[in-house]
Amino acid sequence: MKRFKDCLLFVLSVFLILGAVAHSKDLPRLPSGPDCPGSFGAYYTHLKYSPLWDKPWRVGDYADVVVRFDDGGHKFVFWRGTSYIPCWVTDTGVWYTNEFVERRGHHSPNTEGCVEPMSDKQCRFSHVRVIENNDARVVVHWRYAPVDVRYEHPFIDPETGWSDWVDEYYTIYPNAAGVRKITVHTTRPDKWCEFQEAIVVNQPGTLPDDNIEYGAVSLANMKGESKTYVWTEDGGPDFDEGPALANIVKVNLKGKLQPFAAAAPPEKGKLITPYSGHGRRSHFNWWDHWPVSQVASDGRGATTADRPSHSSLCHIGLPGMATAEWKPYASGEDWITKIMLNGMTNKDVADLVPLAKSWLEPAELKVEGSACKSEGYDPTQMAYVLQFTRPGASLNFTLAADKDSPVVNPAFVIKNWGDRDVQLEINGAKAAKGRDFRSGVRRNLESTDLVVWVKVETTEPMKVSLPASK
Repeated sequence: MKRFKDCLLFVLSVFLILGAVAHSKDLPRLPSGPDCPGSFGAYYTHLKYSPLWDKPWRVGDYADVVVRFDDGGHKFVFWRGTSYIPCWVTDTGVWYTNEFVERRGHHSPNTEGCVEPMSDKQCRFSHVRVIENNDARVVVHWRYAPVDVRYEHPFIDPETGWSDWVDEYYTIYPNAAGVRKITVHTTRPDKWCEFQEAIVVNQPGTLPDDNIEYGAVSLANMKGESKTYVWTEDGGPDFDEGPALANIVKVNLKGKLQPFAAAAPPEKGKLITPYSGHGRRSHFNWWDHWPVSQVASDGRGATTADRPSHSSLCHIGLPGMATAEWKPYASGEDWITKIMLNGMTNKDVADLVPLAKSWLEPAELKVEGSACKSEGYDPTQMAYVLQFTRPGASLNFTLAADKDSPVVNPAFVIKNWGDRDVQLEINGAKAAKGRDFRSGVRRNLESTDLVVWVKVETTEPMKVSLPASK
C-alpha cells in the first residue's frame, strides 16, 4: 500500500510539474524588443505585454524607449509596465533596476506607505524622453514625481503648490556602462530619502531562484578587495565581513552579463547594506505589486509565479541605518544631486576597480596649443569636456594616466566643433571608425558639439590628436 501511495504521489508531482511548465509557456513575458544585438542607440517604440493589459493604455506608437547594443542581446529599457523605472535586461530576459527616489509616507501629512514611482501605476507623473542619440552615446531623461498609491504627493509647498519632483539623466556608452545622475527637488531635503536599491525583476512563470545566483551580490572596494555573499534558506546574509569601505556592487544574475553599480567610497563605515529576509518558496524576498500590476498596493508579498515579481537584494547609502553616508555630488536649499556608475559587465567585481578609478580619480587632461581649452572631467556624464576657441584647428592633448588614475574607455565632449568630419590618432596611430572609435554630433542652441568615445584601457600616458579639417 505504501509503495502504491508513493507511486501515486510521484505521478501527481510529475503532472503538476508538467502543468506548471505548460502554464509558464502560456504566460506573457516582459517586453524589451528583439532578443538579438542591434545598432547601438535609443529607440522610441510601443512595447506590448498582453492584449488584456495593453488595452486600457491611452498611448500612441512611441510610448516606450529601448536602448540596444551591438555586441549582445542585453538592453536598457524604459517601459510603462515598470512605471518607466529604467531596467537593465540581460540576454536571458532577467530585468534589473537601481531603483529611484523614495520617500516615507508618514513624513508628509497627506501621504502614506511607500511614496515612489512604483506607486504611479498609470504613469501619470512619470515620463521619459531621449536627449542625445548618436553613435558615441545615448542620454535619456526620466522625470517623475514620487507618489503614494492614492496618487498623493509629498511635501507640498503651501505657497507654490509644488511637491517633490525628480530628474534623472542616464548617459550610456556603447559598452553598456554610464552614469546615473539623480536630482530630487523638494522642500524637505532633510527628510528620509532613498536613492538606490538593487532590485531584480522576475519574469512571469519564474521564481527569484530561477534568475539569481545564490551567491547573489559581490562587493569590492577601491583596493580590489572583494567578497561574494550567499543567500540561504534563511534569506540574505549580513554584510558583516568583507572588503572595508566597499563602494562597488555587482548583482549575479543568470546570464552572460550582470548589472553593476558604484558610488564614491565612504570615509568610514558601510556604504552598501543587505536587504534581509526572504519570501515564500524562495531564498529571496519577492513581491508582485510591481511591475505591471494595476492594484493600489505597495507591499504585496508574492505567493505564486503566475505574474511578474521583484526581489530586493541590497542598498547603497540607505538612510536611517548605521551606514556610511552616500554624499551628494551637489546640493542646494531645495534640491540634492547624487551620481553613480551603472551598467552591465561580464567581469568579476574586483576587475571593475579600474573603471571606478577612471571615474572617481580621472587622469589629468593637458591641452597642447591655444586652439582649445579644457573644462575638466565631468563625472555626471563620464566625459572630458573641451571648448574650441579656434574652430577648424587641430586638437592635441595628453591624458596623464597612471595606476591610480587609469584611462578606461574615455569619452570627450568637444564644444563648438562644428559640422566637419573627425579623425582620431592615439599615440601617433590613426584609429579607424568602428566599434572601438565612435563619434557623434550634438546640436544645441549655442553650438554644434562633437562627442567621441574610444575603447581603450591604459595606465600609461596617452596622446590624443584630432587633426584639422582639410
